[in-house]
Amino acid sequence: MLLSTTRYSLYSLLIFTPLAIGSVQGWAISIIHFVTLFALTAFLLEKSLAWSWEWIKTPLDKPILVLLILSILSTIFSVHKYSSIWSFILLLNYLVIFYLIIHTVRTRSQLRQLVYLIVFVAAFLSIFGLIKKFGNNTFPWWDYSFMKRNSNIVSATYVNPNHFAGYMEMTIPLLLGLFLTGFRGIKFFLMIVLATLFFAALILSLSRGGWFGAFTGLFFMSATLLFNQYFQSKKLVLTLVCGFFVVAFIILSSTPVVKEIKTLEPKRNIPVLKDRVTVWGGIVEMIKDHPLLGTGPGTFATVFTRYQPPGMLMRYTEGHNDYLHFISEAGLALVPVMVWMIIALFVKGFKKLNNPSRLVRGTTLGAMSGVTAIFIHSIFDFNLHIPANAILFTVLAAIVVSPIPATDNY
Repeated sequence: MLLSTTRYSLYSLLIFTPLAIGSVQGWAISIIHFVTLFALTAFLLEKSLAWSWEWIKTPLDKPILVLLILSILSTIFSVHKYSSIWSFILLLNYLVIFYLIIHTVRTRSQLRQLVYLIVFVAAFLSIFGLIKKFGNNTFPWWDYSFMKRNSNIVSATYVNPNHFAGYMEMTIPLLLGLFLTGFRGIKFFLMIVLATLFFAALILSLSRGGWFGAFTGLFFMSATLLFNQYFQSKKLVLTLVCGFFVVAFIILSSTPVVKEIKTLEPKRNIPVLKDRVTVWGGIVEMIKDHPLLGTGPGTFATVFTRYQPPGMLMRYTEGHNDYLHFISEAGLALVPVMVWMIIALFVKGFKKLNNPSRLVRGTTLGAMSGVTAIFIHSIFDFNLHIPANAILFTVLAAIVVSPIPATDNY
């Protein structure tokens, strides 16, 4: 009973965080802390009552431990300890969510519930985003009409369409992975409709980083399907992927979309790639001055004011490159830790792709492809600094490295 309470608390976070404007505001982050603490309390109480303290090992345990030690040291020597402490607490929050997913999503039905929930939330975001685009928003708390840059762009509940695209590029491969589990009849038709809906919403977000990330994730999925002998639905998923590129070409070649792309930067006042590369140069200088432990978690916005290159039209509170941003705050020692984590995740994922269960193969490949997409998008943006997207990323990583789910007993 208490484990169910923990699991449904985590589900509530997956629903709440994208609806709360990506959960970037302080009140939303406070709710994330509260719900996570509640879920952890229920989990520990259940373990105490049963006196069962089995630890489920994952290949990410050791790099996560090293990451925690590095984060603690960076926080201790931070240039702004208050910001670093709260940033470190948020990191702990993500890690608690990761391990609670590992320990509470143990059966095939629970895994299906989790994946279906993510798809359901993405469906709501896509439908609502398309409705907003055509001027039919009936929810004033999601009305961003005061921001002219979003007038003709699908951003759903997010203010920034790039972050909405980040969410969708992680869920589209997960949805396609469901096709590999063997849907038939009405469920198959529903999945086709949802795939079309998701693709349309992503394309109309006009996020080029999102497009590139999604393209990379789908390419990874397609290549894996071609070279893995255990998948039986290769033609179907490959047809869907090819269909996506055809639809994307048709939509992107339409006159209205071309016009919006050509005028995208002036309307949105968002830095072009040239500006971001210039900013990255300033971050490199910041890393050179604090190479060992960085400036401390959560201190980028404060410290970078001294390194921002002259001539920029806006103040950069994020690095528009999650990797450089994280390294500037935690130091160069973070680089091997990140590489270690990525390798461990994909090694485990590829092993699970040989499992005889279609559910395991499909969800694992979908989660791996979604993780791949956000890894690429993070080169040009800061999706992993958006709590809603960071939590979804955390859940996808947990799906990849979690043990094979048990068969349900009915």
